[in-house]
Amino acid sequence: MGFSSSCSLFKHHLIISFIINLAIITISHVNGCFTSIFSFGDSLTDTGNLFQLSLSESKKLSHFDFPPYGRTFFDYPTGRCSDGRLVIDFIAEEFGLPFLPPYFGGENGKPRNLENGVNFAVVGATALDDVFFKERGIHNPSTNVSLGVELGFFKDVLPSLCSSSSDCKEFLKKSLIVMGEIGGNDYNYAFLQGKSTEEILHFVPLVVDTIASAIMELIGLGAVTILVPGNLPIGCSPAYLTYFHGSDMADYDPLTGCITWLNQFSEFHNEQLQKKLDQIRKLHRNVNIIYTDYYNIAMRFYHSWNQFGFTETLRACCGGGGRYNYSSSMACGDSPLTTSCKDPSSHVSWDGLHYTEATYRWISKGVLEELYAIPYTNSLCFPSTVGKQIY
Repeated sequence: MGFSSSCSLFKHHLIISFIINLAIITISHVNGCFTSIFSFGDSLTDTGNLFQLSLSESKKLSHFDFPPYGRTFFDYPTGRCSDGRLVIDFIAEEFGLPFLPPYFGGENGKPRNLENGVNFAVVGATALDDVFFKERGIHNPSTNVSLGVELGFFKDVLPSLCSSSSDCKEFLKKSLIVMGEIGGNDYNYAFLQGKSTEEILHFVPLVVDTIASAIMELIGLGAVTILVPGNLPIGCSPAYLTYFHGSDMADYDPLTGCITWLNQFSEFHNEQLQKKLDQIRKLHRNVNIIYTDYYNIAMRFYHSWNQFGFTETLRACCGGGGRYNYSSSMACGDSPLTTSCKDPSSHVSWDGLHYTEATYRWISKGVLEELYAIPYTNSLCFPSTVGKQIY
C-alpha cells in the first residue's frame, strides 16, 4: 500500500480512557470570546450554500434539501447534510454567536449581517480545483467550487468588514477561522468512481499543499486563530462499506467492522497535513494553528459506542436499505422508499456519508477541548481566569 496505520493497541486504550472522562464534561458557554467565525469546507460544514446556489441558478435541488434532513433540531431541511446541527453550529453556540449564515442566499444573494462571520463551505467542494478532476476523468456531481473559490468569496467579503490592511488585521485578531474539514471529497470522488489507491495516494501532497497555501494566505490577511480539522475514518463510512462490500475478511478491523486500509489512508492524509502545519507554525510563531483530530475523536464512537449512547455504528439512520442502509441510487431524502430510523441519536451515521447531530455534538466537544487548550484562546475567552480549569 505504501503507507501504514499509526494506531496501536496502547493508543486505543488511551483514547477510550480519555473519552469516558470527556463524556461527563459539560463546557459552559462563553460570550465575547471570538466576535466572528469564518468557515471553509464541504458538506460537513455547509449551512445552506449549495441549497441557495441551486435555487438561484434554477438547478435541481439535492436530496439533502428534502425531509427528513433537519428533522431533529430545525424541523425542516436547511441545506445541512444531517438531521440537525453540525460541528460549526455547536462552535458558534459555544461562543454566543448566531449560526453562521451561508455566503449565498441573503439580500442580493449575499448575507446582510457579516459582523459575526460567514460560512463559505459548499456541499461537494474539494481542496483541488475542478479542472484537476476533469483531467483525470473524475466527476464532481455537486459543484465546481474548490477551496480556492471559497477563499475568493472571503476576500470579496473582507472589504465590507474592515477598511484597511491594519484594520482587517485588528478585526481578524478576534475572529476564528475554521479551515474545513476539506479534502475528503478529493478522495471520495476518486475512490467511489473506481480509481486505484496508488493513484489517489498521489493526490495527498497536492491536497495538503492546497490547504496549507490557503492557510498562509489567510495569515497574510491577518488571521491569528485557525482550526484545521483532519479527515475522518472513511473505512467506517456506510457508503464506503457498501461500495467495498465483499472485500477480503482480513481487510476488516474485527473490533469495529471498519475497513482497515481505508482508515489507514485517512491517517496518512492526516499525518501529512500535521507535518505541513508544523512547518507553518515555525514560520508564524504568533499564529495559533490548532489541528483538530477528527479521526481519533470519531474512532472513539466505534470502539466505545455505548459510552455515547449509540446502538448503531456502521448502519446509516436514513437510507435505501441493505446491510449498511446505504444505496447511492436511493439516497436519503431522494425517494419515498428510503427508511429513516426512529431515533437518530442512536446512530453514528445519518445518511451513510454524513453524521447525525448527536455525533457532531460529540465531535464538537473534542474540538472545543483542543481549542481551549491553546493559551491565546484561554486568555481571550477567560482573561480573569488564565491558567485555571475552565470546566
